[in-house]
Amino acid sequence: MTQTTIEMSLVDVLNKLDSKIDKLDGKIDKLDQKIANLDAKLTDTKIDVEKLKTENQQILKRFDSVDKRFDSVDKRFDSVDKRFDEVNSRLNTLTIGFLGVVGVLVTGLLTFIGKFVFFTNP
Repeated sequence: MTQTTIEMSLVDVLNKLDSKIDKLDGKIDKLDQKIANLDAKLTDTKIDVEKLKTENQQILKRFDSVDKRFDSVDKRFDSVDKRFDEVNSRLNTLTIGFLGVVGVLVTGLLTFIGKFVFFTNP
């Protein structure tokens, strides 16, 4: 082979290498753009996550206040239950007393009626 043929082959190889390098540079530029887009999306996602964290904290605070309210309502129900129990025991006492008085009166009446019916004076 002659020197000119070798030089032409080398020039062809260099031209092919340059074209392939140019293609690679284009692909690298596209990758850089995609990475930049991913970085922007990641930043947006981080911001959204921070917003969600703050909203979650606010919701947790609201749940805590609702829990406190439920606790106070539970205490009120407990006090109402105690009052019902007290009223029930008072009512039971009154009912037993009333029925005792009625029982004594009925017993007295039955005694009087029994004496009048069975032991009549001629």
